[in-house]
Amino acid sequence: MFDQPILRVCLIVGSLVTAGYILFRVRAAKVQIEDTIYWLLFSAVLLVLALFPGIAYWAAGLLGFVSPINFVYLVIIFLLLARQFFLSIRISQLDSKVRILTERVALNEEKVEREKLDL
Repeated sequence: MFDQPILRVCLIVGSLVTAGYILFRVRAAKVQIEDTIYWLLFSAVLLVLALFPGIAYWAAGLLGFVSPINFVYLVIIFLLLARQFFLSIRISQLDSKVRILTERVALNEEKVEREKLDL
């Protein structure tokens, strides 16, 4: 799997491009710090696996995978699913806050209308 130089080069270039893009977005203040840390760690994991393919072979053998690429795919899928789970939690929290804020705005508007009618 990692014996092919083109695959290793693609992994290295992909991880460096990802890290560069994230850092560019941070400078433009478009990404939160938590997201930046996740994506930089994600690209670092890909870079380490590309530079040191022995890690994938060792971990695949330790966990009983037939092929190291299956281990790499599993790691990537796990990291992306974990990210999706935490984003779902964040969206649920934000949805709750938006609902509460909407209710407060509606109550304040009703209060202002009542005060106008009383005058």
